[in-house]
Amino acid sequence: MATVARERRTDVLSRPKQLPVTYQEDRRSVYWRDSLPLKPGPDGTTVFVLTPRQEQLCGHKVANPGYQFDRSYPIWPVKESAKQYEATGRIEKLSFPKSVHRDYVPERAVMTRVTSAAQKAEPSARIEQLAREKSYLPLKIKESWEFDCYQWDPEISKGAKKAQASPWVERLAESRQTHPSYQYARSVEWHVEDPALKAIATLRLQQLARPKSRGKLDNFDPYRVSPSARNARATPRIAELCMPIPRKVRQKKF
Repeated sequence: MATVARERRTDVLSRPKQLPVTYQEDRRSVYWRDSLPLKPGPDGTTVFVLTPRQEQLCGHKVANPGYQFDRSYPIWPVKESAKQYEATGRIEKLSFPKSVHRDYVPERAVMTRVTSAAQKAEPSARIEQLAREKSYLPLKIKESWEFDCYQWDPEISKGAKKAQASPWVERLAESRQTHPSYQYARSVEWHVEDPALKAIATLRLQQLARPKSRGKLDNFDPYRVSPSARNARATPRIAELCMPIPRKVRQKKF
């Protein structure tokens, strides 16, 4: 029966896809979809019928009636009245070039001229002192063997050589002591005492050491979850403890 059902399903899938009910064969135009064109042309294509407003928008832009085209020649005659015209005070004021600001200082030339007074000037003692480069004493770098030398360094003062540490400095200089209860790590192998070797387990220890007996339940499944455990509900306190800490919660970025 399963083989027959599979063959029937295969036959259904092998059938060609059926055309929809609204399918129209050999469609003449691609400009209309839901209805036939109102005014088909002689060749069967759509003829567009525009409204007066659409025809107005389709037309080219008309130039302004007062528009004057470019002059045919760059030089044109000037009227006599324009030649004899006298400019007004406002036009003359506007024709003046703009004056610079009273505090304007023009840029200096690349090659500047040094005055005679600057050429003959002599620096003061303070200027000469500031002009001298700063001198540094050479760094005293000791060799490695000098640090292990048992003799006193001649650079150490006599007062430092004879100085005595205070009790507090001597206390701070002492090495840190371990805790009285500190126990060092035991060795890998250690001696086992005779009582431990000859010890005998009690009846209670032997009873706890035996594996749990299932009795007649030989087919016991340790991975089986009881129905009561499946239907268990967490208390409000446990649900509260399961929530993450608010300060560690970060919103996702979309």
